Amino acid sequence: MTSTAEIIQFPIDRQLYFVRETARALERKHGDAADRFWKLTCRRLYARLQVQGMANAEINGEIEAFSKAVHLEMQRAAWAAWEARNPKGVA
Repeated sequence: MTSTAEIIQFPIDRQLYFVRETARALERKHGDAADRFWKLTCRRLYARLQVQGMANAEINGEIEAFSKAVHLEMQRAAWAAWEARNPKGVA
């Protein structure tokens, strides 16, 4: 008797270390360097998911979710930095 199993990939946008490290790297880069870094990161992620057997549509969905997670992390970090610079309770 042959049995089969389906492997379900843990969502990339939930891999907080990867999301945060990518966001920090993007915050340190500007202009063309940031664009090149982002494109390279997405190409590597695409290749990794393709090797793991994901279909193209699923990969695109994962990359879109990862993109949103990275940008939300950058917004969260910027807000936290702003709050740290501004005293609380001052009118």
